[in-house]
Amino acid sequence: MRRAICAAAMAMACAGGAWAQTAWPAYMAQLQAGPSESEVAAPLPGDVKVLAPEASLAADKARWSGIWRGWACFARQCDVNVAVEQVGERQATLVYTGASAKQQQITERLQAEFVGDELHAHLQTGATAILRLRADGATIELSVWKPGDKLQAAGVLTQQPFRYERRVTRVPTPWVEDGKAQTLEMVSYLPPGPGPFPTLIFNHGSTGEGNKPEWFRFTWTSPDVAQYFVDKGWQVLMPQRRGRGKSDGLYDEGFEPDRSRYACRAELSLPGMDRAVSDLDAVMSHVKTMATVDSRRLMIGGVSRGGILSVVYAGARPDEFEGVVNFVGGWVGDRCLDAGRVNPVLFRRGAAFKKPELWLYGDKDPFYSLDHSRANFDAFVAAGGKGSFLTYAPPPGQIGHLIHQTPALWSAAMDSYLAQAERP
Repeated sequence: MRRAICAAAMAMACAGGAWAQTAWPAYMAQLQAGPSESEVAAPLPGDVKVLAPEASLAADKARWSGIWRGWACFARQCDVNVAVEQVGERQATLVYTGASAKQQQITERLQAEFVGDELHAHLQTGATAILRLRADGATIELSVWKPGDKLQAAGVLTQQPFRYERRVTRVPTPWVEDGKAQTLEMVSYLPPGPGPFPTLIFNHGSTGEGNKPEWFRFTWTSPDVAQYFVDKGWQVLMPQRRGRGKSDGLYDEGFEPDRSRYACRAELSLPGMDRAVSDLDAVMSHVKTMATVDSRRLMIGGVSRGGILSVVYAGARPDEFEGVVNFVGGWVGDRCLDAGRVNPVLFRRGAAFKKPELWLYGDKDPFYSLDHSRANFDAFVAAGGKGSFLTYAPPPGQIGHLIHQTPALWSAAMDSYLAQAERP
């Protein structure tokens, strides 16, 4: 029996009669509980029944009992729910459900085994779900491993109410196609309470080189940024521009004539910014009508193309926003021959915004080197712009273009920036 358990436990080692801990991902402790970003929900079946633990059961086992909700997968794209229906000293009966846009729902009722302080459940897919309770007793860390000790997904589940509400709505636009009014998709993150709330409009970037049209239909969000701001009492809105996510229309922000990829030539790339600004005009017209929005306290920001778009937009409408947050912004990668004729030109357009901005960049960014980005900031300042340019080393194994996913890097700087922006 002991030999069989050792063979089944993923990333475990049986040595000297003691169990080694699973080789947990280094970033696991930074993950936070919240709703999933999955377009497909994974509800628990209606016959789930949680039985109260026996009074004699040790507290460290009894606290597993209950229903746990949350997410797994990169960018929280898998919806996961677990019901621990019955728990004993060595085993627990649980119901596991998981789903994403790329995977139909998995629903299994199965026996899981306690291995040390972890709960191991072997799924019919051949993967093993390993769960570990955090010290707070209200949060579970989840990792899913394929055979061969390959990490498939990681996430967090909780029994507590989520700290924010996630909504998906449609934004009206002035455009009509084939006789049908076009609308844009927008994902909203709301803090508790009736509002109105100070509001951040946070803009998405591009899709790599623009040569994978299937990526255009992916709804881009940054739940890590959203959760940071919601915890500060801000509402966060993440609109999807034309042709992106589930928005209507054609995605057309500067392509080669055959639409095979993004254009590097300035004369083809620069007009894409004007189209993005038009989309953002439609979004902002709608935002100002929303009952949950305090239109006197607006901030704009984004990642990559969304970062530079936010700088340009605030420069064109300098009285609308309290601040601008630019994560790793740029319009074309610095490997483009015309990058010097595109990125600094656009950033200079944003210099008319007279309040300080916060520019956050990461080392080891395959799209924008720090030298290139500093040169863009210098051009912005030389044109009259104000702000701070801060750089960060990404966590091991990650690239600098994704620093928005690691609030531990930039939260102190953001705290200071928000405090400055909120001063009368």
